[in-house]
Amino acid sequence: MPDIYERQRDIGLFLPSAVTVVGLGGIGSWVAIDLAMSGVSNLYLFDPDIVEESNRNRLPFCQGAVNRPKVEVVAEFIQAIRPDAIVVAVKDKLEGILLEIQLGVSELIMECTDSPKAQFTIYNACAKAGRKFIRVGYDGTHGTVSGVVSGWIKTDQEEEHYQVNPSWVVPAQIVAALAVGKILKYKDQEVGLDISEIGIPVVQRQKRLTA
Repeated sequence: MPDIYERQRDIGLFLPSAVTVVGLGGIGSWVAIDLAMSGVSNLYLFDPDIVEESNRNRLPFCQGAVNRPKVEVVAEFIQAIRPDAIVVAVKDKLEGILLEIQLGVSELIMECTDSPKAQFTIYNACAKAGRKFIRVGYDGTHGTVSGVVSGWIKTDQEEEHYQVNPSWVVPAQIVAALAVGKILKYKDQEVGLDISEIGIPVVQRQKRLTA
């Protein structure tokens, strides 16, 4: 029987020994799944929330997942498709002593939350500890993948909150896949794009600008 990773061996992927994924919404869940499918064998998942019915338009989970902790649902999904993976599910925010622990055990922290305060805190901690940091997010059809956090964040004034925006599975999957691509293959690439402008519309716009 062919090895499951036979067709990707010649691609030259860099597989971290351990990755922490923070926030398992429409982006973070796919990030964790794609990392596992690519061969990352140790994953740490952090999220204090449960799966809601509204999450299921973006995630491949059955009805029975609703009202269960997101970290448990994602961990079970990953171990069903990659039984050899070691997945640690923590139903909590990554802060305080938990953040200190993860800086010691993970090569990389993927920040996929909706909290600017969490983004800034985790980014600063990674910078001080010399750990790799990737921020992944999307808003509607616009997505970003970056190794830094904007210096415009005002953590002393901003209360953590969640704003409901229109969303569906395609932008979430695309941005998550691009983030995993940055980690495993294209480390120097930064992403800032609007899914609605991919392809022909972009080419047409460029032609108008150069005409």
